[in-house]
Amino acid sequence: MANANHEQVRARLSAVFSEFLHVEVPSADTDLFEAGILDSQRFVELVLHLEQNFQTHIDIQDFEIENFRCIQKIATLILQYNEGDRVAELSRAHRVSSD
Repeated sequence: MANANHEQVRARLSAVFSEFLHVEVPSADTDLFEAGILDSQRFVELVLHLEQNFQTHIDIQDFEIENFRCIQKIATLILQYNEGDRVAELSRAHRVSSD
């Protein structure tokens, strides 16, 4: 299931690059900075589109180049945020049901 989720996120990320940044990324492991796909301005653009398309907020502490070096790493970051959101929701739901 985790691999399926990762694959879905990678596919959605490829679509974000294509539809919003108007670039095709050759593979999920392509170094986006070395390939010239991302620079500082496009990085900010990418973060905005990620937050909108994945309904998440990326903390500034995670704005490290290594987290955004390739689609594979971005997908892992997105999945970590999504998992964190689910854990927080379950925790809130448990507290409400316990009251």
